[in-house]
Parts: sequence; structure tokens; C-alpha cells
Amino acid sequence: MPELAEVAYASSLWNEGLGQKVKAVHIHPTSRVFRNEDRDQLGANLIGKILKRSETHGKQMLFIFSGDYWLGLHLGMTGWLHSEEVDYSPKKHDALVLSQAKQTLIFRDPRQFGRLRMHQGKNPPDWWSERPVSMLSTAFNFEILEIALNRHAKRPLKALLLDQRYFPGMGNWMADEVLWRANLHPNCRPPMISAKEHKKLFQQILFVVRGAMKSVGTKGGDPPAKWLFHQRWKDGGTCPKSGVSLVREEIGGRTSCWSPALQKLGK
Repeated sequence: MPELAEVAYASSLWNEGLGQKVKAVHIHPTSRVFRNEDRDQLGANLIGKILKRSETHGKQMLFIFSGDYWLGLHLGMTGWLHSEEVDYSPKKHDALVLSQAKQTLIFRDPRQFGRLRMHQGKNPPDWWSERPVSMLSTAFNFEILEIALNRHAKRPLKALLLDQRYFPGMGNWMADEVLWRANLHPNCRPPMISAKEHKKLFQQILFVVRGAMKSVGTKGGDPPAKWLFHQRWKDGGTCPKSGVSLVREEIGGRTSCWSPALQKLGK
């Protein structure tokens, strides 16, 4: 599933449509991404509206249109945004297609695990305004990590980092990257790490989040070459720091990757 930086990059792919009016809307008649939304009404609401701006928060996107319309979008596992030529014809997996004067904006989701929802009003919808603190915000501080560690003493660190209530946008590869850089085993429990390691963990969360945004979030593609990312799914992948073979195993319901030379359990 796309993580914080991939979501930011995907959102930018609709930037070409900013300041332009929606001339026509195509709604997939059976796609599950609309959930309980009235798909016909959603399409009718967008026709003639101008795409004014967009925001991202963790794994969520928000597109703001004239008339105080707010379109929330979650990519899910296979969803992605596209910008195509004016004469583009909707394809099989296109859930939402917005035709404009200079291009066509598309949300495509083959497996339909994503979600679209609409709100109309002067203020943002509750499902957007009541989000947890963004990891990109100056309000994201060490105390948030400490609260998470203290409340969930029995959870593996890997599972805790994936908790969107504390770390919105953190996904599988980013959590592995953070723990590898902090020299912490993904199956380690909070009481097993020292106060000094708490601080190092927080520093590495900030490093990975900001580094991912500077690379993946602005250019797409992959993070820098020396990151664990490039070795973590390879058969026979090795630790970029030690050269030792990496280990892959399911922890907290998710496949995790770590370096046994650097990340020792219960050290």
C-alpha cells in the first residue's frame, strides 16, 4: 500500500488540473471505491467546479473544489492517480475520470480497495479535520512517540510504528527503514529499549519521513541508493551497512526485514 511519500507524489500528478474547471465526469458504475456515496450525485457535484488546491495527510488525500466541495481520496493497495490527454477514453479500472480543457484527471483502482468520498460545506469534513498530528508537522514531537510506547508495552515495535493513530502515513517499508537505522529489532517490545534508544528511534522516524519526502515525495520512484529499501525484498539481500544477509519474517501480521548483525532482539 502506498505510504506517506508515495501518496504525496501521487497527489502531485493532478497538479496540472489546478485552477481549471471540470467539464465532464465519468463514474465507474460498479466500483467499490465509492462505498456508501451516491456516485451519481458525486459526479453531478463536480461538473463545472474548479479544482482549487489539494492536501495530503499520511495515506490520505483531499482535493478542494469551488463551491466548497471536498473530495477525499484513499489509494488503497492498487489505486493511483493519472493525468492523460484531453481526448482520453475511460478504461476498465478507471473509478473516476475528470475531463478538463487541457487534460483528463483519472483515479484508477483495479482491486477497488481505495476510497472516494465527498463533502460540501464551508469547513473541511470531520474525517479530515480530526486526523492525528502529521509526521511532517512541527507539532509531531517526541512526546507522541513516548505516549505510543507507554500505552502499548506488549506490542512489537514494528506493529506500533504502523499504528496510524500515532504515525499517519508510516507503512511497511518505512517502518523497516526506521528500525534498521535505529538498530532496533522489529519484534522488540517497548520495555526492552532504553531511554537513549527512544530518542534515537524518534530521530530516525524524522530522518526517514523527511528523506522519503525529499526523494520519493517529489520525484516518485525509490528512496536514496544506500537505504535498506533497495535490499529488503531481494532474495539474498544484504545489509547495506554490515554486508550480512537480511532476514525476512512476519511480525505483527506484516512481513518485516532486518539485519541480524545490527538489530538484535533483547540486547
